[in-house]
Amino acid sequence: MSSVERDVDVVIDDVDNRAVATVVERREYELDELFQDDELRLWEDDAGWNGFIREEQADGTVAYYSVNTRHDEDSWVRKVRCGKEAVRNGIQKHIADPKAGEAGEFRRRCSPP
Repeated sequence: MSSVERDVDVVIDDVDNRAVATVVERREYELDELFQDDELRLWEDDAGWNGFIREEQADGTVAYYSVNTRHDEDSWVRKVRCGKEAVRNGIQKHIADPKAGEAGEFRRRCSPP
C-alpha cells in the first residue's frame, strides 16, 4: 500500500500571462512481509544475491546480518552482523536507486560477488 501527498506552489506572472507551478510529491510505501523466510534480498541475479537476513536469538531478540552469497555455494561469501539502522539504510538506499526495479519489484540484477 502506498499514499501520495502533494505540495503545490503556483506563481503567476501577469505581465507575461503565464504561471509556473511547482509540485513536490511525498510518497509513503508500506513494505509488508519485509523479510521472507528471514531473508531480505535487495540485489539478485542467476549467480547469487545480497541483502540482509534476520535471526531470532535464544533470548528472544533479533539479530541482523548483511550477507552476500552465491546460489551454488553452501556457505555465505560474506555474513557480517549489523544493526537495525544498517537494514534501514540499506532499504532507503535501495528505494532511492532508480535501477532497483518497478513498483512491486524490490530486487534488481547484480554483478556476481
